[in-house]
Amino acid sequence: MSAINLSIELLRTFITVIEVASFTRAAEILYRTQPAVSLQIKRLEEAVGYSLIERNGKKISLTERGEALATHARQILRLNDLAIAELEQRDPAAMLRVGLPVDYAVNALQTCLVDVIRKFPDTKIEIRCDLSKHLLAALRSNEIDIAVALFDGDDQQFLFRNWKEQPNWVGANSFEILKNTDIPLVAHPYGCVYRDRMASALKLAGKSWRIAYSSPGIDGVQRAVQDGLGLSCLTAPTVKRGMRIFSEQDGLPILAPLHIGLFTRQTRLGGGGYAAIDAIVSTLEKYCTNADYA
Repeated sequence: MSAINLSIELLRTFITVIEVASFTRAAEILYRTQPAVSLQIKRLEEAVGYSLIERNGKKISLTERGEALATHARQILRLNDLAIAELEQRDPAAMLRVGLPVDYAVNALQTCLVDVIRKFPDTKIEIRCDLSKHLLAALRSNEIDIAVALFDGDDQQFLFRNWKEQPNWVGANSFEILKNTDIPLVAHPYGCVYRDRMASALKLAGKSWRIAYSSPGIDGVQRAVQDGLGLSCLTAPTVKRGMRIFSEQDGLPILAPLHIGLFTRQTRLGGGGYAAIDAIVSTLEKYCTNADYA
C-alpha cells in the first residue's frame, strides 16, 4: 500500500472548520467560498477514506475518525507553521491574546509568558485572567487565541493538550471540622470548577455547608484558608505553607478529578504563539501528575 501524503492546505481547512464550527465562517477566514471549503473537506475525506465531519443543519460535529485526525492535524500544522515562522519576517503588529485561569498555577503561567515576551518582543501578548468558563466562552467568541482552563473533559473543539489533576481538601494546620455544624468553605465566586466540585461532593455525601469566604483571586482564597476561615479545594501548585490536606479520615468525601486543558485557535498562531504554547506545556508538565495528549 502506497503512503498517503496529507495536504497541509486541506488539514488547515479542516482545523479551521472545527475551530469556528461553521463552513461559512471558515470560508471567510480562509478567503474562499463555502462550496470551495466543502469541496476541500470532501477531498480530505476521500484521501483518508473516512467521513470526518457530520452536519445536522447548521450544526457540525466530528466523527470518531474526525476526532482522531484532528489530534494529528494540529500537530502537523504546528510543525509546518513553526518552520515557516523561522523563515518569515516577524509581523510588528502581531497580537497574541492569552487567557489564564485564576484558580490554577496562574503565577507560574504568567512567569513563563514573561519569558516568551522577552524572546519575541515584536509579538504583543495580551494576558487575561478569569474563571475557566469565562475564558472558554471568550475563546469561542474569538476574544482570545490561547486559553488554559479547567473543563469537564468533553470539550474537543479547540483542545490542544490536556492533563488530569486530583484536587484535595485543604485547610489551615489548626483548622478543625466541628460536628453538627455547616462546613465553612473558602471558594471563588459562583461558576468556579473548584467550587462546584466541593458543593457536589458534599451534597452527595449528605453534608451541609456554607460559603464563609469568596474571592475571585487565588491569593485571597489562599490567605483565607491560611487564616482558618474554612476548607477549600486546591491542587498541588496552589497549596501553601500553613495548610494541610484533609481526607476521608477527616469525614470528607473524595473530590472528582479536574481536567486542565490547553485550548488554541491554531489559525491565528505564529512563531510567538507556538513559543507561548511550548512554554505553557513545559510549565504544566511540572505541576500536573497525569498528562494526556488531546
